[in-house]
Amino acid sequence: MMEHQSNRLQAIDVARGLSVIVMIMVHTLWMYGDVATQGGTVFGTVIHILGKGTAAFLVAMGISYVLSRDQSVLGTIKRGLYTLGLGYMMNGLKFVVPIAVFNTMPENFIEAYSWSSPLSLSQFNYLLLTGDILQLAGLSLIFIAIIGHVIKNKWGIFALALLLITTSKWVSGFRLDITGVDYLLDLLWGDQYNVYFPLFPWMSCVLFGLFIGMAYKEKNYDQAFLYRSLGYSGVAMMIIGAGLCFDNVDYHFADFFHLGPGGAIYLMGFTAFAYWGIDWIIRHTRPNRFYALLQYCSKRVTSLYIIQWVLICWGMGIFGYQTFSMQGVMTLIPVFMLATFLVQYGKDRLTLVRHSLVKSVT
Repeated sequence: MMEHQSNRLQAIDVARGLSVIVMIMVHTLWMYGDVATQGGTVFGTVIHILGKGTAAFLVAMGISYVLSRDQSVLGTIKRGLYTLGLGYMMNGLKFVVPIAVFNTMPENFIEAYSWSSPLSLSQFNYLLLTGDILQLAGLSLIFIAIIGHVIKNKWGIFALALLLITTSKWVSGFRLDITGVDYLLDLLWGDQYNVYFPLFPWMSCVLFGLFIGMAYKEKNYDQAFLYRSLGYSGVAMMIIGAGLCFDNVDYHFADFFHLGPGGAIYLMGFTAFAYWGIDWIIRHTRPNRFYALLQYCSKRVTSLYIIQWVLICWGMGIFGYQTFSMQGVMTLIPVFMLATFLVQYGKDRLTLVRHSLVKSVT
């Protein structure tokens, strides 16, 4: 999604790029760390906490949409459908290819689903249709295409975000016992692990990003005002969200993936405050290669997300599933980071070559 270059928010780019680095660490831990490493070490605990930063990607997505050149209904719906397609393609590459084509997926990974090999067609279908962050992003874009041309006021967007937050637990898990329809309902508000990021309440993060972007535009792209407001509002939202979670953590935070109101408010508040903090750091440090790397990641976040997941899942055919100690995981993290960036670099080079060939032909 292209933003007007002069209005790019460096702190948002850096935060989104940082989420790429963090997600490789988190997913490597999830797939390769043994039970003791994941739950019994400070390292595992810290990585799991860092893995709760999904809201940062979604809020940035909403801000980017407001600053994008193409906000047409048709263009946004096309991007949404394309993102959905990428999500299901990724599922096929992550699961179906190593299981059905190469037969390299460790059996204990299959057993984690309470299944055994060979998988049935319905089990393959379950893996292929798993709802991940890309399904959420794609559906959010489709809804935004409609919402953005119906609700023009930023406070209307904010009210809609609150509606999704407050009603998420009321509708969570609702089904009609109709095959196909139930899957669509799960994408909206499912409470099982066939969908990790249902629209209720996660789309509220995207809407919060829309609200931030609209306020930023109304203030004539005043970054000082934006980040100051994010800092104050972030603290207030964290206090409210943490208070609700403290009162009833099972209801308000649940398993993280299927959040309640308090968890959603807290994570959005933490994201807002983190944006303020990152902006403060950037303003008090010189430009450097690390910032450049994070901005590179930000511009390729979807591609990098797919690449790292596929490599990590394929790697289980070599390294096994959840068999490594802390030291092993710490060794594998830079391996998968390097492999991810090498594949992305190769993809970038191929894209340049293709563009050069097209240009020379025309």
